[in-house]
Amino acid sequence: MKAKKIFLYALKLSITALVLWWIDRSIGFSTVVDTLSKTNFAFFAVAVFIYVVSIFIGALQWRIILKNRGLSMRVFETVKLYWTGMFFNNFVLGSLVGDSFKVAALYRQKKARQGFGATFLDRFAGLAVLSIFAIIGAPITNSAGILLLFWASILIALLLIIFSKRLGMLLSRLSPNVQKIISSVHIDRQNKADTNMLGKVFAVSVLIQSLRISSHIFCAAAVGIFTFDTLHYYFVIIPITALLMMIPLPFGVVPTISGAIFAAAGFSTGDATIMQFLATIAAVIGSSAGAVFFILGRTKIR
Repeated sequence: MKAKKIFLYALKLSITALVLWWIDRSIGFSTVVDTLSKTNFAFFAVAVFIYVVSIFIGALQWRIILKNRGLSMRVFETVKLYWTGMFFNNFVLGSLVGDSFKVAALYRQKKARQGFGATFLDRFAGLAVLSIFAIIGAPITNSAGILLLFWASILIALLLIIFSKRLGMLLSRLSPNVQKIISSVHIDRQNKADTNMLGKVFAVSVLIQSLRISSHIFCAAAVGIFTFDTLHYYFVIIPITALLMMIPLPFGVVPTISGAIFAAAGFSTGDATIMQFLATIAAVIGSSAGAVFFILGRTKIR
Protein backbone atom coordinates (compact mmCIF):
# COMPACT_ATOMS: atom_id res chain seq x y z
CA MET A 1 0.00 0.00 0.00
CA LYS A 2 2.83 2.38 0.88
CA ALA A 3 4.61 1.60 -2.41
CA LYS A 4 1.37 2.30 -4.29
CA LYS A 5 1.01 5.70 -2.60
CA ILE A 6 4.62 6.58 -3.44
CA PHE A 7 4.04 5.53 -7.05
CA LEU A 8 0.87 7.64 -7.37
CA TYR A 9 2.59 10.64 -5.76
CA ALA A 10 5.55 10.27 -8.13
CA LEU A 11 3.17 9.92 -11.08
CA LYS A 12 1.33 13.13 -10.17
CA LEU A 13 4.62 15.01 -9.75
CA SER A 14 5.76 13.71 -13.14
CA ILE A 15 2.54 14.86 -14.80
CA THR A 16 2.84 18.30 -13.17
CA ALA A 17 6.45 18.51 -14.40
CA LEU A 18 5.26 17.54 -17.88
CA VAL A 19 2.64 20.30 -17.77
CA LEU A 20 5.28 22.85 -16.77
CA TRP A 21 7.53 21.60 -19.58
CA TRP A 22 4.66 21.98 -22.08
CA ILE A 23 3.97 25.53 -20.86
CA ASP A 24 7.65 26.43 -21.28
CA ARG A 25 7.79 24.94 -24.79
CA SER A 26 4.45 26.30 -26.08
CA ILE A 27 4.26 29.62 -24.23
CA GLY A 28 7.60 30.28 -22.57
CA PHE A 29 8.07 31.21 -18.92
CA SER A 30 9.37 34.63 -19.96
CA THR A 31 5.98 35.26 -21.62
CA VAL A 32 4.20 34.04 -18.49
CA VAL A 33 6.23 36.40 -16.30
CA ASP A 34 5.64 39.29 -18.73
CA THR A 35 1.86 38.66 -18.78
CA LEU A 36 1.67 38.38 -14.99
CA SER A 37 3.62 41.64 -14.62
CA LYS A 38 0.89 43.37 -16.63
CA THR A 39 -1.98 41.65 -14.81
CA ASN A 40 -4.66 43.87 -13.32
CA PHE A 41 -4.78 42.48 -9.78
CA ALA A 42 -7.84 44.57 -8.93
CA PHE A 43 -9.81 42.39 -11.37
CA PHE A 44 -8.18 39.30 -9.87
CA ALA A 45 -9.26 40.41 -6.37
CA VAL A 46 -12.82 40.78 -7.67
CA ALA A 47 -12.59 37.22 -9.06
CA VAL A 48 -11.58 35.94 -5.61
CA PHE A 49 -14.39 37.89 -3.91
CA ILE A 50 -16.99 36.58 -6.37
CA TYR A 51 -15.82 33.03 -5.75
CA VAL A 52 -16.10 33.51 -1.98
CA VAL A 53 -19.68 34.77 -2.38
CA SER A 54 -20.50 31.73 -4.54
CA ILE A 55 -19.21 29.39 -1.82
CA PHE A 56 -21.38 31.02 0.85
CA ILE A 57 -24.49 30.85 -1.37
CA GLY A 58 -23.57 27.27 -2.28
CA ALA A 59 -23.54 26.34 1.42
CA LEU A 60 -27.03 27.79 1.83
CA GLN A 61 -28.20 25.79 -1.20
CA TRP A 62 -26.75 22.61 0.28
CA ARG A 63 -28.53 23.36 3.56
CA ILE A 64 -31.88 23.59 1.71
CA ILE A 65 -31.27 20.14 0.23
CA LEU A 66 -30.08 18.67 3.54
CA LYS A 67 -33.27 19.85 5.23
CA ASN A 68 -35.38 18.26 2.47
CA ARG A 69 -33.50 14.98 2.99
CA GLY A 70 -34.30 15.11 6.71
CA LEU A 71 -31.03 16.47 8.06
CA SER A 72 -30.99 19.71 10.06
CA MET A 73 -27.81 21.76 10.48
CA ARG A 74 -27.15 25.26 11.77
CA VAL A 75 -26.16 27.78 9.11
CA PHE A 76 -22.63 28.24 10.44
CA GLU A 77 -22.06 24.48 10.75
CA THR A 78 -23.27 24.00 7.16
CA VAL A 79 -21.00 26.78 5.92
CA LYS A 80 -18.00 25.27 7.74
CA LEU A 81 -18.49 21.80 6.27
CA TYR A 82 -19.32 23.04 2.77
CA TRP A 83 -16.37 25.45 2.73
CA THR A 84 -14.02 22.67 3.86
CA GLY A 85 -15.31 20.50 1.04
CA MET A 86 -14.68 23.31 -1.44
CA PHE A 87 -11.13 23.66 -0.11
CA PHE A 88 -10.46 19.98 -0.81
CA ASN A 89 -12.13 20.38 -4.24
CA ASN A 90 -9.68 23.09 -5.23
CA PHE A 91 -6.55 22.20 -3.28
CA VAL A 92 -6.61 18.50 -4.18
CA LEU A 93 -8.12 19.42 -7.57
CA GLY A 94 -11.02 17.00 -7.67
CA SER A 95 -14.58 17.92 -6.71
CA LEU A 96 -15.34 14.28 -5.86
CA VAL A 97 -12.69 14.53 -3.13
CA GLY A 98 -14.51 17.43 -1.46
CA ASP A 99 -17.88 15.72 -1.90
CA SER A 100 -16.49 12.53 -0.35
CA PHE A 101 -15.18 14.52 2.61
CA LYS A 102 -18.64 16.01 3.28
CA VAL A 103 -20.34 12.61 3.06
CA ALA A 104 -17.65 11.06 5.31
CA ALA A 105 -18.15 13.82 7.88
CA LEU A 106 -21.87 13.07 7.97
CA TYR A 107 -21.20 9.31 8.01
CA ARG A 108 -19.31 9.67 11.29
CA GLN A 109 -22.53 11.01 12.77
CA LYS A 110 -24.72 8.24 11.27
CA LYS A 111 -26.13 10.50 8.53
CA ALA A 112 -24.36 8.97 5.52
CA ARG A 113 -27.43 8.25 3.36
CA GLN A 114 -28.94 11.73 3.81
CA GLY A 115 -25.52 13.30 3.31
CA PHE A 116 -24.91 11.37 0.10
CA GLY A 117 -28.38 12.24 -1.23
CA ALA A 118 -28.01 15.94 -0.46
CA THR A 119 -24.47 16.11 -1.86
CA PHE A 120 -25.49 14.27 -5.04
CA LEU A 121 -28.47 16.58 -5.56
CA ASP A 122 -26.22 19.59 -4.94
CA ARG A 123 -23.83 18.27 -7.62
CA PHE A 124 -26.81 17.49 -9.87
CA ALA A 125 -28.09 21.07 -9.63
CA GLY A 126 -24.72 22.50 -10.60
CA LEU A 127 -24.19 20.13 -13.54
CA ALA A 128 -27.77 20.59 -14.75
CA VAL A 129 -27.43 24.38 -14.81
CA LEU A 130 -24.01 24.19 -16.50
CA SER A 131 -25.47 21.78 -19.07
CA ILE A 132 -28.25 24.27 -19.85
CA PHE A 133 -25.72 27.12 -20.11
CA ALA A 134 -23.62 25.05 -22.52
CA ILE A 135 -26.66 23.99 -24.58
CA ILE A 136 -27.72 27.64 -24.95
CA GLY A 137 -24.20 28.76 -25.89
CA ALA A 138 -23.27 25.79 -28.12
CA PRO A 139 -25.13 26.90 -31.30
CA ILE A 140 -22.88 29.97 -31.56
CA THR A 141 -19.70 27.84 -31.57
CA ASN A 142 -18.06 25.92 -34.43
CA SER A 143 -18.76 22.52 -32.82
CA ALA A 144 -22.46 23.05 -32.13
CA GLY A 145 -23.65 19.52 -33.01
CA ILE A 146 -21.15 17.64 -30.86
CA LEU A 147 -21.54 20.00 -27.90
CA LEU A 148 -25.33 19.90 -28.03
CA LEU A 149 -25.36 16.08 -28.12
CA PHE A 150 -22.80 15.83 -25.30
CA TRP A 151 -24.49 18.25 -22.87
CA ALA A 152 -28.03 17.13 -23.73
CA SER A 153 -26.97 13.52 -22.95
CA ILE A 154 -25.59 14.58 -19.56
CA LEU A 155 -28.73 16.56 -18.73
CA ILE A 156 -31.06 13.70 -19.71
CA ALA A 157 -29.00 11.19 -17.71
CA LEU A 158 -29.13 13.41 -14.61
CA LEU A 159 -32.89 13.89 -14.92
CA LEU A 160 -33.46 10.14 -15.32
CA ILE A 161 -31.42 9.35 -12.20
CA ILE A 162 -33.40 11.62 -9.89
CA PHE A 163 -36.89 11.40 -11.47
CA SER A 164 -37.29 7.98 -13.12
CA LYS A 165 -38.96 5.38 -10.89
CA ARG A 166 -38.39 2.65 -13.50
CA LEU A 167 -34.66 3.29 -13.63
CA GLY A 168 -34.57 3.41 -9.83
CA MET A 169 -36.36 0.05 -9.58
CA LEU A 170 -34.04 -1.47 -12.19
CA LEU A 171 -30.88 -0.31 -10.43
CA SER A 172 -32.28 -1.29 -7.03
CA ARG A 173 -32.23 -4.94 -8.09
CA LEU A 174 -28.43 -4.88 -7.98
CA SER A 175 -28.28 -4.79 -4.16
CA PRO A 176 -30.06 -3.38 -1.09
CA ASN A 177 -27.32 -0.75 -0.75
CA VAL A 178 -27.98 0.49 -4.27
CA GLN A 179 -31.67 0.73 -3.41
CA LYS A 180 -30.85 2.94 -0.40
CA ILE A 181 -28.63 5.18 -2.54
CA ILE A 182 -31.28 5.54 -5.26
CA SER A 183 -33.96 6.39 -2.70
CA SER A 184 -31.71 9.05 -1.15
CA VAL A 185 -31.46 11.00 -4.43
CA HIS A 186 -34.95 10.38 -5.80
CA ILE A 187 -37.24 13.37 -6.32
CA ASP A 188 -40.97 12.59 -6.11
CA ARG A 189 -42.77 14.81 -8.61
CA GLN A 190 -46.00 14.29 -6.68
CA ASN A 191 -44.40 15.51 -3.46
CA LYS A 192 -44.81 19.27 -3.08
CA ALA A 193 -41.89 19.55 -0.65
CA ASP A 194 -39.56 17.87 -3.17
CA THR A 195 -40.69 19.99 -6.12
CA ASN A 196 -40.54 23.23 -4.12
CA MET A 197 -37.05 22.35 -2.93
CA LEU A 198 -35.90 21.55 -6.45
CA GLY A 199 -37.31 24.82 -7.79
CA LYS A 200 -35.48 26.84 -5.13
CA VAL A 201 -32.25 24.92 -5.64
CA PHE A 202 -32.36 25.36 -9.41
CA ALA A 203 -32.85 29.13 -9.08
CA VAL A 204 -30.02 29.43 -6.55
CA SER A 205 -27.76 27.20 -8.65
CA VAL A 206 -28.20 29.51 -11.66
CA LEU A 207 -26.84 32.32 -9.47
CA ILE A 208 -23.98 30.19 -8.08
CA GLN A 209 -22.77 28.93 -11.46
CA SER A 210 -23.10 32.42 -12.99
CA LEU A 211 -20.89 33.76 -10.20
CA ARG A 212 -18.27 31.05 -10.73
CA ILE A 213 -18.19 31.68 -14.47
CA SER A 214 -17.93 35.40 -13.69
CA SER A 215 -14.84 34.62 -11.60
CA HIS A 216 -13.20 33.22 -14.75
CA ILE A 217 -14.35 36.25 -16.73
CA PHE A 218 -12.70 38.64 -14.26
CA CYS A 219 -9.50 36.58 -14.50
CA ALA A 220 -9.72 37.04 -18.27
CA ALA A 221 -10.17 40.76 -17.72
CA ALA A 222 -7.16 40.71 -15.38
CA VAL A 223 -4.90 39.52 -18.22
CA GLY A 224 -6.64 41.79 -20.73
CA ILE A 225 -8.31 39.23 -23.01
CA PHE A 226 -11.99 39.61 -22.14
CA THR A 227 -14.34 41.10 -24.72
CA PHE A 228 -18.12 40.92 -24.74
CA ASP A 229 -18.22 39.28 -28.18
CA THR A 230 -16.48 36.21 -26.67
CA LEU A 231 -18.77 36.02 -23.61
CA HIS A 232 -20.62 32.93 -24.84
CA TYR A 233 -17.41 30.86 -24.91
CA TYR A 234 -17.11 31.09 -21.12
CA PHE A 235 -20.58 29.58 -20.71
CA VAL A 236 -19.60 26.69 -23.01
CA ILE A 237 -15.99 26.00 -21.96
CA ILE A 238 -16.18 26.54 -18.18
CA PRO A 239 -18.78 23.72 -17.84
CA ILE A 240 -16.19 21.40 -19.46
CA THR A 241 -13.67 22.62 -16.87
CA ALA A 242 -16.18 21.80 -14.13
CA LEU A 243 -16.43 18.22 -15.41
CA LEU A 244 -12.64 17.90 -15.47
CA MET A 245 -12.53 19.20 -11.89
CA MET A 246 -14.44 16.09 -10.81
CA ILE A 247 -11.29 14.07 -11.53
CA PRO A 248 -8.45 14.31 -8.95
CA LEU A 249 -5.85 15.34 -11.53
CA PRO A 250 -2.39 16.70 -10.63
CA PHE A 251 -1.96 20.45 -10.27
CA GLY A 252 -1.86 22.32 -13.55
CA VAL A 253 -3.61 19.72 -15.74
CA VAL A 254 -7.13 21.19 -15.69
CA PRO A 255 -6.15 24.85 -16.34
CA THR A 256 -3.77 23.67 -19.10
CA ILE A 257 -6.50 21.62 -20.82
CA SER A 258 -9.14 24.33 -20.47
CA GLY A 259 -6.62 26.91 -21.69
CA ALA A 260 -6.04 24.74 -24.77
CA ILE A 261 -9.81 24.58 -25.36
CA PHE A 262 -10.02 28.38 -25.17
CA ALA A 263 -7.07 28.54 -27.61
CA ALA A 264 -8.98 26.25 -30.02
CA ALA A 265 -11.83 28.77 -29.84
CA GLY A 266 -9.49 31.53 -31.04
CA PHE A 267 -7.96 32.86 -27.82
CA SER A 268 -4.22 33.32 -27.42
CA THR A 269 -2.80 30.06 -26.00
CA GLY A 270 -0.55 31.82 -23.51
CA ASP A 271 -3.14 34.32 -22.27
CA ALA A 272 -5.89 31.69 -22.07
CA THR A 273 -3.69 29.29 -20.08
CA ILE A 274 -2.59 32.02 -17.68
CA MET A 275 -6.22 33.11 -17.30
CA GLN A 276 -7.21 29.57 -16.27
CA PHE A 277 -4.30 29.27 -13.84
CA LEU A 278 -5.38 32.57 -12.28
CA ALA A 279 -8.94 31.23 -11.98
CA THR A 280 -7.60 28.12 -10.26
CA ILE A 281 -5.53 30.22 -7.85
CA ALA A 282 -8.56 32.47 -7.18
CA ALA A 283 -10.58 29.36 -6.28
CA VAL A 284 -7.83 28.07 -3.95
CA ILE A 285 -7.56 31.45 -2.20
CA GLY A 286 -11.34 31.82 -2.00
CA SER A 287 -11.79 28.40 -0.44
CA SER A 288 -8.75 28.58 1.87
CA ALA A 289 -10.97 29.36 4.87
CA GLY A 290 -12.03 25.72 4.57
CA ALA A 291 -8.56 24.70 5.74
CA VAL A 292 -9.09 26.73 8.92
CA PHE A 293 -12.52 25.17 9.47
CA PHE A 294 -11.00 21.71 8.96
CA ILE A 295 -8.40 22.37 11.67
CA LEU A 296 -11.01 23.75 14.08
CA GLY A 297 -12.80 20.42 14.41
CA ARG A 298 -15.95 18.50 13.73
CA THR A 299 -19.29 19.76 12.55
CA LYS A 300 -22.28 19.46 14.88
CA ILE A 301 -25.53 18.08 13.49
CA ARG A 302 -28.86 18.23 15.20
